[in-house]
Amino acid sequence: MGWRRRLTDSLPPLQQSAAHKGHTFYESSREKEVNRMASLKRKGWMLAIAMAAVAVSTAWQCEAAEPVAPREITLPAAEAFEKGMGAWGVRLADDGKSVVLYDRVLVEDDGPGIGSDSKWLKVDKGMTEEISGSTVVKKVLYLERPDAMSARLYVPRGLRVEVNGSPIEKADNARYPEVPLVLLRKGDNEIVLSCPEGKSVHIKVAAPLHILRNAPERKGRPRRSYISTDGGKKWKPLLGEVMVRLHLIQHARKGHFISQAIDLGKAAGHKGVLLWPVAVKGVSLEADTEVPQGTSIEFTVRTGPCPVYDAGLWTDWHAVGDAVPQGHRYLQWKATLQSTDPLVTPTLRKVTVAADVSAEAVPAWAGKLKVAGFHNEEIRYTSMPFANEDFKHPKLVALRKKYKLDEVVAGSKTEFEKLLKLRNWVKKQWRYDAPTEGYPAWDADEIMTVKQGFCVQYAIVYMQCLQSLGYNARFVFGYHPGVMSTGHEVTEIWSNQFNRWIMMDANANLHHADPETDEPLGMLEIHDRMTRAYYGDEQIDWANRPRNIRGVENLATCRRMETDAEYSDPTTWKKPRWPRYAKWGMIRMMPRNNFYSEQYPLPRTQGLTWDWTGHWIWEDAKTPRSYATRYRHITGRRSDWVWTLNQVRFDAVYGKASGTIDIQMGTQTPNFDTFLINVDGKGWQASGRLPVGIDGLPDHLQVRIDIAQ
Repeated sequence: MGWRRRLTDSLPPLQQSAAHKGHTFYESSREKEVNRMASLKRKGWMLAIAMAAVAVSTAWQCEAAEPVAPREITLPAAEAFEKGMGAWGVRLADDGKSVVLYDRVLVEDDGPGIGSDSKWLKVDKGMTEEISGSTVVKKVLYLERPDAMSARLYVPRGLRVEVNGSPIEKADNARYPEVPLVLLRKGDNEIVLSCPEGKSVHIKVAAPLHILRNAPERKGRPRRSYISTDGGKKWKPLLGEVMVRLHLIQHARKGHFISQAIDLGKAAGHKGVLLWPVAVKGVSLEADTEVPQGTSIEFTVRTGPCPVYDAGLWTDWHAVGDAVPQGHRYLQWKATLQSTDPLVTPTLRKVTVAADVSAEAVPAWAGKLKVAGFHNEEIRYTSMPFANEDFKHPKLVALRKKYKLDEVVAGSKTEFEKLLKLRNWVKKQWRYDAPTEGYPAWDADEIMTVKQGFCVQYAIVYMQCLQSLGYNARFVFGYHPGVMSTGHEVTEIWSNQFNRWIMMDANANLHHADPETDEPLGMLEIHDRMTRAYYGDEQIDWANRPRNIRGVENLATCRRMETDAEYSDPTTWKKPRWPRYAKWGMIRMMPRNNFYSEQYPLPRTQGLTWDWTGHWIWEDAKTPRSYATRYRHITGRRSDWVWTLNQVRFDAVYGKASGTIDIQMGTQTPNFDTFLINVDGKGWQASGRLPVGIDGLPDHLQVRIDIAQ
């Protein structure tokens, strides 16, 4: 969202006082500041998010504007893919420099409703069918496009597999057997599963009720799972869908990604924050591409007046050559890649945007301005359709009140201390006890009422308690095959203090930090450091796994209220064991945290099974593709995992009236309410305009975000 404000020569009355955090600037008698800081206001407490400062001086510091000048801005496709507004149906090519069509397709009927067949479950146990002797199971999977570069099945170990009447060779313990591509055909494909003589295997079955609860759009689909008790002579439909999935490596028909906002009005090499008004004309675009027969790449653009896209201020997507509206200096391009052949993709390497720009002369009064210092935050966007909970949801409000969470975190001197106090409190609410007698809802109050749960419930309770206090948090989990194969669920929180996502384990009451800085780390940072130390340039694989217990020197573990991060060698412990950070080899995420607003979709018995297809899966050079065979949503785009929150981006443009500057702001903040201003520390109030004149500048002008709560 983008907002436009103006600095003029009169000031509104300001009443409410408030403390703040931010950078410190020192002034002389000839220098004053316009200090713009974004903070969060949460009923009596605030947190610094981002700050930008513009200072005024009698010294001449302005760069001369060019009256008419051509502009050329080139973006490598890889940079636009990562730093832009999102990517759907495309991926970064293996060379790391270009963008191609996404190439993963999952074919399944069971994914939304599959559960756990864990022997520990007494209630909520998922259905299974036994395959043995003459009892065999058939799964019918429909393929619209059978052509692929490779194909793998996801089936239980120990089974014999036939595809369209032909047996496939596989090791008995293979869970992801490769399928010869010549066996696949357009339309229905029959996969028949049988057991070697004298053996039996249970296969999981998703009940229609559970499938439709999570995916109501599948209502009316035909049954595609069958069972035979006479070796396949006669078949009858099952009351559910067996867990048999086909994962194809084939290019998508279509995909697109959106670049970051480009300032067409800024001259090459201009690094300042003060800009001059411009008129943009004659936009053109040139791309470095490779477009094989049957493929294409098309471009559209949109323009706007502010540095952060806002649907109310920017144009819709339109042709590249269309006229640019007056006052629009920012542009984004969208590249749409298409292919009629699943084996072939177009490739985009870089895009150059050119425009003729007419700049107004810098006004004489602007010679008194200079930039003393500023900081403009980067906003990173996820492609994930992540659904955020409303902090004002009645259940969150009630949770905060019932458990007196403000008292739990009272007296904290920093945001991080609040997070630690709350984590310690959650840890003490019940003893670890797996919910075998009945799986609780994703509801912190219910969990703390029954006082039962394992790591999943600790992560949920901590997440929702954080949300009740106005923090954005999410549910993440992972495991490390060959080292720490048992999985674990934890919480990540957006920290305004550290300006990043940080991982908190409420079950074990710990976090991991950098030993040099003591700063807490996020799950992806932990994954990067751990896999680099354990595997070097190799992939996470059984053959490459570290054989002996060892630590990672740039990872430390802090327990309870500890904040001093010191590396500890696990081989010197009284009981040597793998450190807890060794778990984060394969990592996954729930793509939402609004479990009060929307009960479904949800995985069944999370933590006792990870076969649900709604999770998002992280994949990089260290994670073999085979580990994602059973999943649909796979990403290696870092911004998809570590997108930013509560950031403000701005620009400052010389106004047309003497002594005025136009300030334009934008943010991507869940539960955003409004911008507030504070002049000379006199108090915060909602802003319409920001009036500040050249002769009557206040010492400090602050702007922050108010979050609806």
